[in-house]
This record gives sequence, C-alpha cells and structure tokens, in this order.
Amino acid sequence: MAIAKVKSADEITYFTKSGTVLDGQNSSTTRVYGGGGQNNSPVHISSSTTQHLHLFVRQDDGKEFDTTFDNIGVAVRAGHRVSVIFAMPKNDDGGYATGLVVHDTGRTSICRATANSLVKRFNEWLGLAMGIFLPFVIAAIFGDWSDWGYFWLFGVLVVSGYLFSRKLHSNSVRDAIVDGVQVEMNKAIEQEKARAKAA
Repeated sequence: MAIAKVKSADEITYFTKSGTVLDGQNSSTTRVYGGGGQNNSPVHISSSTTQHLHLFVRQDDGKEFDTTFDNIGVAVRAGHRVSVIFAMPKNDDGGYATGLVVHDTGRTSICRATANSLVKRFNEWLGLAMGIFLPFVIAAIFGDWSDWGYFWLFGVLVVSGYLFSRKLHSNSVRDAIVDGVQVEMNKAIEQEKARAKAA
C-alpha cells in the first residue's frame, strides 16, 4: 500500500491505540551494496541493517491490532502496557505507526523515518532537469547567446535556491509531524497515569 504524501502538517491527524502486548517479534533486514573492482579499482562493499519490531496488542476493549516499527530502538515484551501513536494523512483511510510509549519501562520513541515518509518531497530528477535546461531558456528569452555564461550561472543559482527552499520546507513539515506525535505521546502518558490511579 502506497503511503499518502502531505505538503503540510495540517494535513495530518493523529490517533492512539493503547493496550497490553500479547507478542513482540524482532527481525532484521540487511542490504548489501557493492561496486568497483573493474580496471584495477578497489572493490567497495557496504551494508545497512533495518531492525523490525512487530507488535501484537490487545486493547482494553478486547480488540487486537498489530503494527510494525523499523529501527525504533525500544525493547518491548509480552505483558507490557504500550501506546502506539499513529499519524494519518487526512486523505488516507489508515494510519502509520509513528510513536511508541512503553508505560512499564517509561521508554518512548518516535520513528522519524515514518514521519519523513509522509512528506511530499520534490522530485530530484525534475530538479536536475531544471538545473540543466532553465539557464538555456533564460538565455534564449532574455539574453544574447554570447552572454550565456551569466544566464547559466543565474539559472543554476535560481534552481539551487528553489531546491534548497523546498528541502527546508519538507524538513519543517517532517519536524511538525514529529512534534505532533510527541504531543500525542504526552497525552497517552497522562491518560495511562490516570488509568493506573483509577484501577
């Protein structure tokens, strides 16, 4: 299922599911990348590992749900009380597990990669094409081809500035989503404290 992308944090809603962990399964995926080794060049090998935490949780009303976190960095075992915070684009019909609170240990974590995956980002290939062709268009419209070097530099600066501003905007949207998840985590912690006092 493709993740719906947003241009603003206002397009995100949050909801929380709390309950008791029935089972937690850890797994990992390792990707190995290699290159080189041709024409007496050195061989380069690198790898990246993603840790997966798959949780099965029974809510207080008896309903069960499961969710998976990648690289969350929090240990969970059966019997722990948890709250899972979901971020959901308003034009989507499901949420994406973005925050985890383990009430028994007091540990919390936000999956920034999930928050980042919700943000609509500028297409890098389109940016590259703009960087190459926009200076030619500017030179053709406004200048003499003998001065094309100035227009090329101007075009590259304009495109670079635009791409940088888009990256800053995307990062600020991601940070706003993370802040929203943090607010929901704090609410979940307070609700769990109230539930524990009432019990």
